[in-house]
Order: sequence, then C-alpha cells, then structure tokens
Amino acid sequence: MVHLITVFFIALFIIAYIQDRRKVLNGFFLTLALISVMGSLAYETVQNPGTFITYIFVFLFGLIIILLAFGGFGLIIFSFFNTVKIYQKEGIRLKNSLLLAVGIGILFLNIARILKLDQYIPTQLDFLFSFAGFCVAYLSFFLVMFGVSSLLYQIYYPKLDKDYIIILGSGLIDGHKVPPLLQSRIKKGLSFYKVQLEKNNKKAYVIFSGGQGEDELLPEAEAMAEFAKTLGLEEEQIIVEDQSKNTYENMKFSAEKMASSSNKKAVFVTNNYHLLRAGIYAKRANIDADGIGARTAFYYIPNAFIREFIAFMNLYRKYHLIVLSIGLAINIFLTALLVYLD
Repeated sequence: MVHLITVFFIALFIIAYIQDRRKVLNGFFLTLALISVMGSLAYETVQNPGTFITYIFVFLFGLIIILLAFGGFGLIIFSFFNTVKIYQKEGIRLKNSLLLAVGIGILFLNIARILKLDQYIPTQLDFLFSFAGFCVAYLSFFLVMFGVSSLLYQIYYPKLDKDYIIILGSGLIDGHKVPPLLQSRIKKGLSFYKVQLEKNNKKAYVIFSGGQGEDELLPEAEAMAEFAKTLGLEEEQIIVEDQSKNTYENMKFSAEKMASSSNKKAVFVTNNYHLLRAGIYAKRANIDADGIGARTAFYYIPNAFIREFIAFMNLYRKYHLIVLSIGLAINIFLTALLVYLD
C-alpha cells in the first residue's frame, strides 16, 4: 500500500508536468512525490533492515535532519556574505538587499524565540506572535514550491524547429550600453539560432523585446539588436519590439509581432532565475512557448530569486491577501477565546 501511494504521487507529478510545465503546483506535486519516496524507503528499512536501501534512507534522513537543524543558521550566515559580494559587484541598493533582509528576519525570529519575547506582551496581543508564525509558514511553503518549480522549469531541451526566438530586455548601462546580464541572454538566443541553422538549416526570426526607460537614451530592443549584429546576426532576421515596459508586455507585444505569421513556433530567452515567471506571462499572452535560460553569476542569483518570488506572489496578491486575512481573523478569534476562558 505504501508503494502504491508513492507510485500515485509520482504519476500525479508526471501528468501535471507534462500538461503544463509552468504551473507552480508542479513543485508541490514533486515535493509530495519525494516525501512518499522517503516513506517507501522507511517502510523497506523497517521490513528489511541492513539492506542497501537502509543505508540510502539513513543517509537521506540524516541529511534532512541536518538541514532542518542548521539550515536557518546557515542561511543567516550566507545572506550576510552574499550581500557583501553583491554590494561589491552591483552597488549598495535596496534591490540588492533583499536576501540580507531575509537573513535579518530569520535572525530576529530566532532571537525572539530564544528570549521568549511573547511573554512580555499582554495576553490580548498573543495573536500577533501566532499570526507572525502563520505568515512565516505560509511564505516558506510558497517559497519552497516556487523554488522547486523554478528548478523544474529549467529542464527544457527545445526542438530545433522554432520560427521565432524572443529575447527579453533587462535595462541598459549608462542609458545605451548592453550590460553583461543582457549580453548573456542575447548570446544564449543566438547560440540556439546557430545550432538550429546548422542542424536543420532553418532560420528563425529573433525578436528583441524591450522599451525605453526614463533613464535610457534609446529602447533596449534597439541596443540589443545592434549588439546582436556585432555577433553576426543578419539584419533581415531581426524584429525590434521597443514598446514594452515589463515582462508581461514583453510577451504581449512580441505576440503581436508574430500575429501575422502562420508559423508561430517560438522559444523565449531570459536569465535562468527569471524563467518561470516569464513562462507564466507567456501563457497569459497566449504564446505557446517555453524558455531557455542564460547562465547568471552565482552571487547574483539568491537576491534575484527573492525578487522573482516577491513578483510571483504579487501576481496572485488577491488570493494571498484573502488567505492571510482569514488567518489573522482565526488567530484573533482564538486569542480572544483563550482570554475569555482564562
């Protein structure tokens, strides 16, 4: 029976993943499948001790215990060191401080737990601590699901039959220079273009998508196209989409550029940390395409991932606000009930 449950959750994950790779539920189903696999390993360990499966289970279980015991502390240390690195490379800015904020938040929660700060507030306000715990658990759940789903979405090997390659913009340096981050996207897209051309003799149109920011001297798409020409991309294969201001508009306006074509097989290119959210927007813009990710410097990924998670949560903010409001109401009710019964 235990193994049947494991098979069920694995099958559930596979079906969901095949149906739509962009669903964050895929991360949830994979997590359930992995938990059920651990259950099967535990069952076999009890039934047949001393086998190879026993050693696998003991190793994995020990690893989980270590992560649960020291993961929070490790994250605090990592957040400080990584923030120093990103400050050195990218400058001291609010958007580069998100991981630091997470580390400080975890540190504060641990200090509050150790010092038992809840005993210093009136009983009538106990709901503040219980609701804070609920929020942490809620956000942690979605953070894990988003992280697992993001990793899953990067496992993609597109067929070499694309009519369009959409490369998403990300801002310019000094108002006109293509930064290394954006260069990596362009190089990744052109690498796919060249491989498809060499193996299938098929040329794709390359859509450079990005409008002009207030501090930019020209649209991102134009700067991207000029950079791509220096790498050997022919002028006739270039399509410039220079009106978009965000990822959704990247997809929406790129879809309009493809609207007149009967052949619309496409792939989009962005950095790996941005893939999942870009895929969600592609679906909303009715583009039947998945993405390939350009490599990003490791020091940049954790902070960028936190930004992506915040943006993802904002996509469904009404849903989250409803759930959190219900959680707050329940915590207030339970606190009031305990005070009344005391």
